[in-house]
This record gives sequence, C-alpha cells and structure tokens, in this order.
Amino acid sequence: MGFWTRLINLFSFIEFMELIKIDKTSGIPLLGALPFGIIDRGTNILQVRCTSVCNMQCAFCSTSANNFKMHPVNYIVDVDYLLEWVKKVAEFKGDNLQIFLDSVGDPLTHPDFVKLVVGLRKIKQIRDIIVITNGTLLTKDKIDALENAGLTRINISLHSLDREQSKKLFGNRAYDLDKVLEIIKYISKSKIKLMLTPVLLHGVNDDEIEKIIKLAKEIGCLVGIQNYETYKYSRKMKEAEKITYWKFYKKIEELEKKYDMGLRFQNEQFNIEKRERLAVDFKVGEKVNAEIVAPGWFSNQMIGKAKNRCISINNCNHGLGNSVKVKIIENNNNIYIAEKINKN
Repeated sequence: MGFWTRLINLFSFIEFMELIKIDKTSGIPLLGALPFGIIDRGTNILQVRCTSVCNMQCAFCSTSANNFKMHPVNYIVDVDYLLEWVKKVAEFKGDNLQIFLDSVGDPLTHPDFVKLVVGLRKIKQIRDIIVITNGTLLTKDKIDALENAGLTRINISLHSLDREQSKKLFGNRAYDLDKVLEIIKYISKSKIKLMLTPVLLHGVNDDEIEKIIKLAKEIGCLVGIQNYETYKYSRKMKEAEKITYWKFYKKIEELEKKYDMGLRFQNEQFNIEKRERLAVDFKVGEKVNAEIVAPGWFSNQMIGKAKNRCISINNCNHGLGNSVKVKIIENNNNIYIAEKINKN
C-alpha cells in the first residue's frame, strides 16, 4: 500500500482541505508563521515544521487540527526550500543544535519526510534530529530508512493501551493500536531512541498511563508524561479534569518512585542551552506594509510578507499580491501576528 493510499485511508473524517504548497517560487518566507517553517525560542533547539497536515482528530488537540471551520487551509513545504532556510538559521545559531521536527499536525504526513532527515543530517551545526508523531504512518521500511538517515529520536504520542479508548482519544476509527504497538517495539530494537509521550487526561486515562509505563520498562524506552492543558483554540474533553501542575508533578513523583524511572518530559531533553535569538524584525505596535502571499491558517486571516518574514494578519481577506497596511500585535519567538489597519 502506497504512502498516499495509507494517508487517505486514515482521513476517514475529512470533508474538504485546501493544501498550500510552499516552495522557492512561492516567495513565502519560512520565518514568522506558526503552522510552517522554523521557530527559534532562544535555545539550541529549533522547531522545524514541514507541514501542518494531520491524519487524526484528537479529542484534546491543542491546535484543533482538522477543524476545517477554524483552519480552512493546510500547508506543505518543499524539502529543498526548507533545508535552505534551516541551513542559514543554523549558521547563525551555532554548533550542537537540536532539530525538533514537530507540527500543528503530524510531520510524518509529509511524503518526503525521510529526504528531510537526510538533508538535515548533512548540516554540520546539527547534532540531534527528533520527531514527534502519532506513529500511524510509520512502517518498518520507513524506520529503517530513518535509522540510515541519522534520525536521533522518535517521540510517539501514545495515550492508552485500550483499543476502543485509543480510537476515541485520536478521534479516528481507523486508528490501529496493534499496528502502532508493533512499530513501537520495532523502533525499540533500532538505533533510534524512543520516547512515549502520553498526555495524562485526569479521570480518563489514569490507569492506562501506568500500563504505558510498564510497556516502556519492558521494551527499554523513555517516557515523558504531559499534563492536559487547554488553550483558546484547543479541542477540549469534557470528561477530562484539568489539574494544576503542582498536583500533576505530585502524581508524576509518585509514579517515578513506584516504577523507578524518570517520567518528566523535560528531564529527558538533551542538554538545552540558551542561545542568541534571531533578530526581532517587527516591534509590537509597529505599522508595516505587507504583501499578501497566502491564505492564513485561521479563517478570516491572510499571510503577508515584509522584510522576508511572514506576518499572519487577522480580520483580513485581501487577495494574493495585494499590499495591506497592518499593525503588529504579537512578536513572540519571531512569530508575527498583526491586525489590518482600516482606512478612515
């Protein structure tokens, strides 16, 4: 079964999806946007997002992936174009970089994902390459290819060992827990490090978390448990109780003592170092003329370009190629969000 056939089979809930292809000819910069490109948070870790596409519809997704009313478009970035940008940023950031291949969806939905890892491994400043995925698009052949390409670690989102609960949590009846477990065990025997990263949904999967810990001890992999959080645009589970981080870490401490292993996600990260950030190109409150280059990830939003950076412009529906005056309202981690300035 080919890659696209497997992907389509897992999109059992899809209605319509517009896919924006970003390459060198598009003229769309790969710094400044949340759903694609590169994010620099001032450390030796760079988040690299090759696509926003996801093949699941998780009941607690922090980004509400596959909510087509909220996110009418998705993006896929040409690998050669992405590598060109990563190389430039890596030269600025320095040696011993970690590349974290994450997404507002799932990175493995990109058909050239192996090619991306091969290209990243050739960049001399990069030490580690880590990916976070739900694991459904991994095969033994792909794991072999990623091992040969030099992938350092795979973080797999696994939230339950109950088949029916897993389908519910991932929001997709096509989710195959048995296949994912087979892949997990195969990775554990490879040179690629493995971490299971369940989200603790208090009142929903508490017992399943302990089963996942036992599985990790059995196959000899890491576990990084995450606390369930909700955000303005996240998908929320009514059944799951939000707990404070004090209560969460107290629970984790109890489990660490019980199973004699580290379970804190951040404690398993590789030597995080503070690094000089890329320059902030736009100050909050600054007024800028931006050229519209793509539809925005959110409805009633467009992406503009200025100073070779992307700016997500709220309350905007100007056509491609138009110039629009905007006011910057956010610039955290070089992700730029603006409001259109209405002419009086």
